[in-house]
Amino acid sequence: MSAETETQYNPQYGIRRTIFSDEYDFLTKIESVCVQEDGLHFAVRTWKDRTAKVCVTFLTPSVFRFVMVPELTSQSHRQAVLESASASESESKNAKLVETQHCFVYETEQLSLHFEKDYWEMSVYQNGKLLTKEQAFDTNVDNRWKQLPTGFQVDASGKSISTFEQFVLFSDEMFWGFGEKFTHFNKRGQRIECWQKDALSTNSEDSYKGHPYFTSSRGYSILLNTFTRSSFDMGASSWISYQIGSNDPVLDYIFLAEESKDYKKLLQQYLQLTGQIPMIPQWAFGFWMSKCSYMSRKEIEDVVDKAEQLGVGIDVIHIDGWQKPNMAGLWEWDTERFPDPEGMIRELNKKNIHLSLWNYPYLQENSPEYKALAERGFFIKNKEGQPALFKSTADSEYLSACFDFTNPEFLEWYGERIKKIVRMGVSVIKTDFSEAVPKDVVFYNGMNGYEGHNLLTYLYAKNIYGWMKEICEKRGELPLLWGRSGYAGSHTIPAAWAGDSSSDKATHSAILQAGLGMAMSGVSFWGYDLGGFYHTGYTGNEERPDAEDYLSSVQMGLWMPLSRAHGKTPREPWQYGDLALERVKKWINFRHRLAPYLYHTACQSHLFGIPMLRPLVMEYPKDPMAKMQNLSYMLGDSLLISPAFDREEYDLYLPEGQWRNIESKEVYEGGSFVHVETKSFANGGTSLLVFQKEGTSIPLLAQKEVMHVPATAWKREDLDFMTFTTTDITERIYVPGECGKVEFIQVEAKKNA
Repeated sequence: MSAETETQYNPQYGIRRTIFSDEYDFLTKIESVCVQEDGLHFAVRTWKDRTAKVCVTFLTPSVFRFVMVPELTSQSHRQAVLESASASESESKNAKLVETQHCFVYETEQLSLHFEKDYWEMSVYQNGKLLTKEQAFDTNVDNRWKQLPTGFQVDASGKSISTFEQFVLFSDEMFWGFGEKFTHFNKRGQRIECWQKDALSTNSEDSYKGHPYFTSSRGYSILLNTFTRSSFDMGASSWISYQIGSNDPVLDYIFLAEESKDYKKLLQQYLQLTGQIPMIPQWAFGFWMSKCSYMSRKEIEDVVDKAEQLGVGIDVIHIDGWQKPNMAGLWEWDTERFPDPEGMIRELNKKNIHLSLWNYPYLQENSPEYKALAERGFFIKNKEGQPALFKSTADSEYLSACFDFTNPEFLEWYGERIKKIVRMGVSVIKTDFSEAVPKDVVFYNGMNGYEGHNLLTYLYAKNIYGWMKEICEKRGELPLLWGRSGYAGSHTIPAAWAGDSSSDKATHSAILQAGLGMAMSGVSFWGYDLGGFYHTGYTGNEERPDAEDYLSSVQMGLWMPLSRAHGKTPREPWQYGDLALERVKKWINFRHRLAPYLYHTACQSHLFGIPMLRPLVMEYPKDPMAKMQNLSYMLGDSLLISPAFDREEYDLYLPEGQWRNIESKEVYEGGSFVHVETKSFANGGTSLLVFQKEGTSIPLLAQKEVMHVPATAWKREDLDFMTFTTTDITERIYVPGECGKVEFIQVEAKKNA
């Protein structure tokens, strides 16, 4: 009996149709297939009777690359992508092609890809079980495609201008990652855009460092392999499909699978393809003090002296406004306000304090250097060939131009200026801005704004980090960057912070969502502005946050991988009263004592690709309740952190095993919920709870009062251990070695109550 059924409702035409206009096209039927050394090649017919080339290459037995090139793609772009695909380190020589009655099967010992003959549809099987497949039939009642299958958009000439891929959305499927997005950790039901923005806050989908990479709860990940603007409809438009796409005329993505649904192992595969997480210096795990901005050497010295007098340990101090306003971006000290900067750095170093400096990739048009640099072609240009001018912020008084990080001559000039500053002894460079370049621009390398916008944010940080590394390695030191923007691959350029956050307690939960997304995207060294960068008062003007919001933000921030206080108004703890000073001093001291554990956890990132900040689902992938947790997190293997945020009471989920509150010492049985009622700081409360996992031993500095993270390596005799175990255990603890090298000690912990 025919599958086509006569109907009284309306005629059924028996052809593929869409609810979209004709500028869209999609794959429909395989015309030919052949196996080549670099993988499986298809010629595929499309709905509008065009053709597209599809190449599928296995990079490992569990990872493949999918490339679709529509027929009218520019020859240069087409050739570059196909050459890139064929140059991929390939396992395809070990894959085999089998033809059945209905499909072509291309497989390794781990994955089996099925391609339907009668209509285009790829299904991915893992060990004989369906992992996922393309969604070819998300239609409406009139049999019209309301979500388009794998395809592309064309211009008036039929040339591809964007591409997209569509997968089935399973009923219980969840998604994590996408870099830093200030929305719910599970991105199912959301629309995500990877187009870096000066987000101006940290509580929406707008963000500074979206990554076109995500992980599914079904045990696979996808990296959309492009720098162009990309978008992800993760079930916002349909409950049965999700779509990924970009403004790239070629569809290029990498699919990674992990049969045990171990999300750490899945992330490790991604990092093997995109780069290892570098180690950072041990002092970075201390407390950073900053403001927007300290405006003179005297102000810096006053803050350092006050902190020393009050017993507040500072490891890094940061200066935003170290240049003259119309010279910002040129890497020249304003020596009127900061006389003898090298002497200042030496004095800070004597106190075990490292200096961080702000950077700006733009130059104001009123700068005395602007005209000469424009003539040298150092700025990104508009279509008329002149520097593209724009406002770097909404309230900017002057227009600015952005340096062109694709211009080799500019890079040579710029690199020498940065290396000169680093040679002075500067330890951190803060790469601020870079997201405001207009779309209608042209880069030195020929890219337009859509192609170069996200790439710029990556190159900006990558080049500066490389120049720092060159100088630091000669001193036997590790470089460190503090970046606001970035892209997929930015895990290789540590570190990052979450941009311009509000002091409001409710915003802290949005910041955590972003941190969890960054962790699932491979970024380990991350933090945010402790105290909040801004606080809008009832008059609509900038005001200091109240002590409760300030303390809530600072406490959670001191249980993050990196901890920097920063704001438009002062964020020093003595500015918020005696209670705040007392609490923050206590927390900073414990953070300093915790440095061996933080360093050990950082080494796990560097050596094994496991981020410091971890969603519960990463540690407990088999626990269905762990997948649902987005308001608590793990810091390393042993500590579970539960912030209160703006909640007066809540139910906290503790995974399997036993957990001990590190302050009260009360022990809880896991696999269940604990009801938590909170109190204000003024009433003796706290903004978060910290629990230690049973069977762990946390290394601490034995000294009870610690003002700084030690500059030298620590040994076994320098450590105490916070142990919670009912059995004897032996653990490998990573410790600093010479010249940034990682060493380890074996620690035996005896069972205790």
